[in-house]
This record gives sequence, structure tokens and C-alpha cells, in this order.
Amino acid sequence: MHHDIFISYSSKDKEKADQLSELLASAGLSVWIDRSGIVGAEQWATEIVEGIRACNTFLILLSPNSIESENVLRELSLASEKRKRVLPVDIEQVILPSSFEYPLAGLQRVAISDFDKIVHAHKHGVEKVVKKDERKSLMILPFEDLSPTQDNGWFADGIASEMVNSLSYVKALKVIDWNTSRMLKNKSVKTVELAREFDVRYFIEGQVRKFGDQIKISIMLLDIETGDHLWQDSLRGVMNDIFDIQEQCAEKVLAGLKLHLTKEEAEKVKKKPTENAEAYELYLKGQEYYSRATRSDFERALALYEEAVRRDPRFVTANANIANTCTALYRSYDRSEALLERAEAAAGKVKELEGETAQYYWVMSSITLSRGDAEGALQFARRAVETDPAYDQGYDALGFAYQALGRLEEAVQAMEEYVRLLENSTTAHFSLLVGLNELGSSPEAKERLTQAAERAIPIFERHVRLNPDDYNARVQLASVCWMAERNPEALAEAEKLSAVESLDGIALYNLACLYLHLQDSDRGMAMLQRSVEKGFRSIETFRRDPDLDPLRGREEFEALLRELEIAN
Repeated sequence: MHHDIFISYSSKDKEKADQLSELLASAGLSVWIDRSGIVGAEQWATEIVEGIRACNTFLILLSPNSIESENVLRELSLASEKRKRVLPVDIEQVILPSSFEYPLAGLQRVAISDFDKIVHAHKHGVEKVVKKDERKSLMILPFEDLSPTQDNGWFADGIASEMVNSLSYVKALKVIDWNTSRMLKNKSVKTVELAREFDVRYFIEGQVRKFGDQIKISIMLLDIETGDHLWQDSLRGVMNDIFDIQEQCAEKVLAGLKLHLTKEEAEKVKKKPTENAEAYELYLKGQEYYSRATRSDFERALALYEEAVRRDPRFVTANANIANTCTALYRSYDRSEALLERAEAAAGKVKELEGETAQYYWVMSSITLSRGDAEGALQFARRAVETDPAYDQGYDALGFAYQALGRLEEAVQAMEEYVRLLENSTTAHFSLLVGLNELGSSPEAKERLTQAAERAIPIFERHVRLNPDDYNARVQLASVCWMAERNPEALAEAEKLSAVESLDGIALYNLACLYLHLQDSDRGMAMLQRSVEKGFRSIETFRRDPDLDPLRGREEFEALLRELEIAN
């Protein structure tokens, strides 16, 4: 039976819930409310689930009691999954735990005393809260390699990257992600221009000199508004001192910004990834290879991560990266069962060393999805974002799991959060656009895709302008132009890229999909065959990707699919 409103509440707030229910009924609204106190999994599954399914608005009463209630959380999660209009109503102001924060993210909360506003919100929806980001904004630019041999760029990048990771734990700071900062390497761009383009006030610039075991790191902190250098210093030592030097740098930057850390933040900033300097050096080299995202570079990165773990078996991040690299290789290039077994062993080590963290759940979600268990992957991804709502990779995993289950609207919702956390990331934007594209060709779906593509184009154009030899990004930009209904631009770029012999398998696959969208099935088939020749062998993608529908039934495509089936 259909109801206007479903009321979710803690039994300890029953009196308030009943009063609100009566007021809503007197306003002519039908209300579903549990007045008997349903107990037992079977009754909950039949009555509560049906009540949520049949309502227009899911109204949740927030109080110290409800945020501690497992049943209320289950009901909220179910309403969120079913894409119900959610209306948070405060019995009293409470700080939401992380498990409630994601499904209620950005929703304006209404006081239970403001009945007119509750009715209005039911009829018209609640507005998203748009808050001005009051945090101090910081960009850490790629450090310059001043080593005599000029071959320690990987080390300079690694130091800057680790500083980004460390300072990102400080909630009062908005730190531009490293993938965005890294694209500025060896580029002559003025900080004034970067401040305007990325809306950043503070910059860290640095130089690294490494010769054998000797290291020197010079860093300065710039306030672009005043033009002042808030702090600058040079720190020297040997490789075994690297963690102390990094800690000193972080402390001086925070002092220059006049920021005071909580005890928890201070512990995270000071936490050393490993006690073994040699293992750390290998890990940094691995990061450089992994960022290139080709098969051979993944394999080099994996070898370096494994050597780092041999030097320090308790190196958590290196173990996590082993698992992540194995699944990346399995997903796109090599369907060896041994890769997933190695990934699971590394994930088990992560759990053993630091417990069930967001990082552990993210890694397990990726492994589980690679094994074909999308529902299991979804559960791991949910736990990742519940454990740490600011963990961007968790939302990426959540989106992939929902896509695999065919729950496309929920996949888009997860990817939107991924983009919110990484607003300058081409990867995040492209993931969202792929999700939106799978929603179909209705006028509403097309409009959502076009608008998101238009917002993403400047992000991709900036990246390609700074990295013209990043062919993966150029292929993605051409696809984004198609999504924004700029077909002539998309076709012109596709023609240029199809002549590039060095395109890897993933870039060629995306190029094939683009040609299919542009109604050129022959070129699409040709690019798809090239992608397989270059090592792209994700059989799940070939099976389920709707972009390939124009080729299904075609002799060449079916033969290619059989070839992949045999190889897998």
C-alpha cells in the first residue's frame, strides 16, 4: 500500500514520533509508522522493507537515541539504496556518526518544531546545503631534482607526494591532491595563475638533492595573497633520517600556517609508513612506475613493492599497493589466478597490521569484484566509506560495485561523491561520466550527461595542455567532447589519436567506444582489435559494456570475444 511518508525513529523517541505522525495525518498525508515495535529479522524484512519501498518521502528523526540505533541505520541505508527522498528532522541537534554522514551528506536538516517546513520539504524536496569552504587551501608543487646525476626525480616526487598525504589528515587544510599537483612537473606556470585556477592561497615549493645516501631538502611556504614567504629552510641528513626530516617539514609548514592539530591529527601526521629507509626508497620508486599505468610499469611497480615488503614485512602501504597492483594487472591485462591469490595475501597482511581500515575494505572490494562477486564487493565498499567518509577511493569502489550490479543511479551517486572529494581529478570525472552514460538515452539522462561533461571539459583541457603526451587523457577528452555533444571536436581528436602507434590497450579501448558512439563501427572494431593486441583483456568489460552493443552479433566481434573467453 502506498504512503506519502515513512517515519524512521528510535523506540526511545516514540512519543515525539507519534505526535509528528498525527500532525502529518491531520494535514491530509498518509503516514507509515511502526507503532507495535517490530522485532525479528523476518518481520523487519517484510513489513519495514515494504513500507520504505511504498513511500514517497523517508523521514528520519535524528536524536542521540536514533544515531545509536542499528535499526534506524538499516532503514536509512535501505531508503538511500532505493533512491527515496530523504528528509532529516532534528528532535535535537546531534553530530552525525560516519555511518549516517554519507547517506545524509549535504541535506538540509529541519527542526521537528517547524511543521510547515517539514510539509514543504516533503512536497518539494530538501535543499542541499552549500557551504563555503573555510579551510586554508594549500598546493604542494612537484619538488625539483637537484641531484648531480639528475636521475632522482622519482625521489623528489615521492617526498612531495608523501607530504600531500601527511598534511591531508589535517581537517583545517584543503590540500590539492597529488595527482593534480604532479601534472605541473617541469612546467613553467606562475603560482599567481595556479592560485586563480585552483582557488589556492598557500603554496609549498621544494628542491631535493640526493647523492648516494646523502639527502638535502629545501622547502619554502608561500602566501600568494601577501607575497610573503611564511617559512623556508633546508634540512640535511642521510637516508635513515628521511622520516625525521619529513616530520620537521610538516611541523614547520603547520606552524607557518598557524594551525593547531588535534591529538588524532598529530598522530597521523607523525606516523611513519615504515622504519626501514631502504624499503621506503623502493616503495617511492614503485609509486613512480605505478603512476604510468601500463602493463610493464605495473609489473615493475609490483616487483619494487614486493622487495619493499621483503625489507619490512610490516610496511602496510606497500602491502596495500601489492594488492592494488595485482588486481589492476588482473583486471586489464593478465587473468592469472595467482595474481588474485597474491592480492588476497597482501590484503590479509594489511588487516593483520592495522585492522579493518578504510584502506583494507577498499582493497578487498577491488579483489572481490575481480572475482565476480559484485554483492560482496559492494559490502566491502560500503564499509570503506562508513569507516572513513573522506576516503575518496572508497566511493570509487562503491561506484564500480553498483555498476556491476546494474544499480546505475546509485553508482552515479557514489561517483558524484568521488568527484566532490577530488574535484580536479580527470579519473574521478571520467568515472562519473561513464556512469551517467550508462543511465540510458532518455532526455533527462542525456541532459545530466551533457551538463556533467561540460563541467569536466575544462579539467581535461587543463590536464592535456600541461601534459600533451598523456594519450590516455587525450582519448578521454575526446570522449568527453562527445558526451557534451561536441561531435566535430571529438571526431577530429579521434582521428589524430588513431594514428598514434604507442597508444596502450586501455586508451585504444576507450577510442573504440568513442568511434562506436560516432556511428563508425568499422573504426570502432579496428580500435578494439588493436586494444586486445596491446594487452587489454578485461573479459567482464567486453561482456557488459553497453558501448559495445553496436558490434554484438558481428562476426569479427564474436570471434574476438571467443578468443578472450579461451584466454581467460
